[in-house]
Amino acid sequence: MKLMFATDENTLNSKIAKRFGHANYYLIFDTDNGEVNAKQNHGHSDDHSDLLELTYEGVSHFIIGNIGPQAFEVLKNENAKIYLARKLTANEALRQLQEGILQELNEPTLKRSIDDHQHGEGNHSKNEGTHHSKGANHKNKTIGNHNH
Repeated sequence: MKLMFATDENTLNSKIAKRFGHANYYLIFDTDNGEVNAKQNHGHSDDHSDLLELTYEGVSHFIIGNIGPQAFEVLKNENAKIYLARKLTANEALRQLQEGILQELNEPTLKRSIDDHQHGEGNHSKNEGTHHSKGANHKNKTIGNHNH
């Protein structure tokens, strides 16, 4: 079985990232052989193909700090199990998962997905996303440090 931990650093001693899509790394842990493969998160794709790739590689359990509705739906459609591990290291979350005390999620923990996340700029109408020209300034607002 393969588990994925969304983490701040590239080891199992790292903290689980506060938000799944903002994690610096996705640690893939293979329970059959104990191997860990750290994949750097280069940002999400609008269609969440990056998450689908992980499921195609055999990842069936996702251990996260928070998750938005779109990523949650993509993973659930692939029959993935999603677990909440706030304020834990990946090792602590692994132990809790093995002990059966880590909470499995039945719904997203966040109301908005990353593409709706405004980084403190205030609320924007849902219709704004339908405009065809977003401009360079809009794109730059979502680039940079995502630690809140």
